[in-house]
Amino acid sequence: MLLVTASLLSACGTSVLSSADPVAPSAEASFQAEQATVERATQFSGEQLQPQTVVQPGTLRDAEIIDDPAASGGKAVGLYSTGSSVRFTVPATTKAGSYLIRVKALAEAYQGNPVVALRRGGVELARLEIKSATYATVSFGKFTLAPGDRLSVVFLNGEQTWNRGTLIDELLIDPVTAATTPAPTPTPPKPTPPAPTPVPTPPAPVPAPTPVPAPAPTPTPPAAPTTGLKLPPTGTVSWDWQIGAGSDSNVTVPSGVKLIDLDGFDISAAKVAQLNSQGVYTVCYLDVGSYEPGRPDSAQYPSYLKIQQDPDWPAEYFLDVNDVFKPNSVLAIILKNRFKMCKDKGFAAIEPDNLQNDENVSGGKITTQQQIDFNGWVADQAHAAGLAVLQKNGPDKILLKDRTGKMMVEKFDGILNEECQQYGECAPLAEYVKRGKLALNTEYKSALDCNLSNSLKINTIRKDLNLAGGNASGYKRESCN
Repeated sequence: MLLVTASLLSACGTSVLSSADPVAPSAEASFQAEQATVERATQFSGEQLQPQTVVQPGTLRDAEIIDDPAASGGKAVGLYSTGSSVRFTVPATTKAGSYLIRVKALAEAYQGNPVVALRRGGVELARLEIKSATYATVSFGKFTLAPGDRLSVVFLNGEQTWNRGTLIDELLIDPVTAATTPAPTPTPPKPTPPAPTPVPTPPAPVPAPTPVPAPAPTPTPPAAPTTGLKLPPTGTVSWDWQIGAGSDSNVTVPSGVKLIDLDGFDISAAKVAQLNSQGVYTVCYLDVGSYEPGRPDSAQYPSYLKIQQDPDWPAEYFLDVNDVFKPNSVLAIILKNRFKMCKDKGFAAIEPDNLQNDENVSGGKITTQQQIDFNGWVADQAHAAGLAVLQKNGPDKILLKDRTGKMMVEKFDGILNEECQQYGECAPLAEYVKRGKLALNTEYKSALDCNLSNSLKINTIRKDLNLAGGNASGYKRESCN
């Protein structure tokens, strides 16, 4: 009964391929999710499992099992809401190896075709557009699979009326063998006259070599965060934000300021060293969730990463942050190089901007959980580069957990927020303070409510919208400290 069958059986503690199945011992044949039926799963479990067990629902017409005579087994799974999915567990009897993974599905198009992703354990492997209005088989590609792997087909671009969707019939997984390309037929050699038969000389005995056992492979240790991070100061901290300075000459540190946030590309290592020698904690501003033109590495961003234009900054584009979890991710390489640049210049921490693409990008292309997973990845990579890292905005995300099971307040070393007084969002920032971490806030339009900030131990300043350098025209700074 298609993809959902495998998930039902997996939920019951059974697998699609049993000892009675002819392909179970080696899985050297295609296995489809429809190889068993719901009734078979019920027989094993003794209970009728509901579709919600295997179809991850959201709201209303999110995902549903339907009768469809055109589908294999007469049933299909309809996905209509962004993030709805069907799951398949690779049977325990399957041999680990390379497999071609395909999905048989049809499109219910509405203002565009449906797009689905193939994920393994939450990590996206590939995505494709379903174009055919009748059931057709399309390929995700070849991937290495192992017994117990959890595969999901996830619908990515639902819309509010639920008119766009896809019907998933079955998942096909075929082992990739070396025999897929036939070897060329050899050309027989021309016959030659037979040579006279020589008298054989018995060979001298050759002692068998002493077998040398192959050395056991040395396991590669997992990457660990670099120790010796210089964490931000805590408590009451006088600070400034001059990421619009543009150059070293426009940067000046107001009296008493102990922390300054500057643009990572515009400011030189010499200037950072000067500030460090003055006892100022230096933070490196970087854009991690959107594309900016005019940066030294701007040409490295492929067009497929730019999924939506930023309406406030038309030359900039929000990025598909899920890319960092893909093999050979271009975005991951770019961001790691940016973190290294900050470290090489001598900055102590980074301010990663645009960590809210789940809110900024329309159409549900980035879910909240995907955004949280990316944010956690940014924090982990910053630490691995030897840098502390501040959460940028998102007070509603502070207590959410990423794929490692840790909350953002646990991942990040502090928070830099904009306009919590303007929008009534200051209280969540105190979660950082409760854990002995730094909380910073900036207002632009609202008059400072220092009583509120000081009661929550949040360090609030009021700044010019361009965050100009201290020596530049338009510079403005008011502080509650």
